[in-house]
Amino acid sequence: MQKFEKIVDLSDIEMVSTKKFTKIAFPKEYNIAIVKSPTNCCEPGPLGLFSLAVGCCVLVAADLKWTNSTLILRAPWLFWVPGIAQLMAGVFEIFRKNVFGAFAFIIYGALWVGIAWGYVHIVFGDVDAHEELRHLGMICAGYVVFSVILLLSSLQLNTTFPFILSFILVALVSLTVHLFKGTSSIPAGIGLIGVGIFSFYTGAAVMLNVAAGGTVLSVGKPVFSWKDYINKKIKEKK
Repeated sequence: MQKFEKIVDLSDIEMVSTKKFTKIAFPKEYNIAIVKSPTNCCEPGPLGLFSLAVGCCVLVAADLKWTNSTLILRAPWLFWVPGIAQLMAGVFEIFRKNVFGAFAFIIYGALWVGIAWGYVHIVFGDVDAHEELRHLGMICAGYVVFSVILLLSSLQLNTTFPFILSFILVALVSLTVHLFKGTSSIPAGIGLIGVGIFSFYTGAAVMLNVAAGGTVLSVGKPVFSWKDYINKKIKEKK
């Protein structure tokens, strides 16, 4: 390995900047090696989408009374799979500079972690179960607002994301009403079934398309272009 000891005189360095890159040219007499740090990582979409789908399976089984699983049995699956796995996917999306993916995976992942943590406290008697569920209802109401924002943003990405977020909204609204009014949890379960189906499909599409280097499963074209909408408004004002 070469040893680089020479101090660089900054006045001898030529720097050329464009929108896409910055090129630094050192004089030949400087024995300098430049190592580019990797900023990209593998596609984290399937990790986040598959974990979301599995979390939906856990809750659907409870909401539709398919199983008699207790809160403490659901808690670890909700904590690790849709919780921690989605948080990891969101962090990877940050390195990929994907704002939509980062915010979606991290904020939804935090919701799953919070639900699992609340289950543990209910089981061990640290909090009143009724108050904890009402508290969860307020949180779900906040997530309804966030999901609407994500839904509007997803319209310019593809066709499957709007479907996922539409079913998420159905599940969250139904769950909020269920927690506050004591209505049936079946509508929330139906919404989660839709989330799970489209999450499995979209995750599979992303994984297969990346592996094949082409389109194996289509995720559809953007439904709406906000950029075109803004440009249209600007032209109308002129």
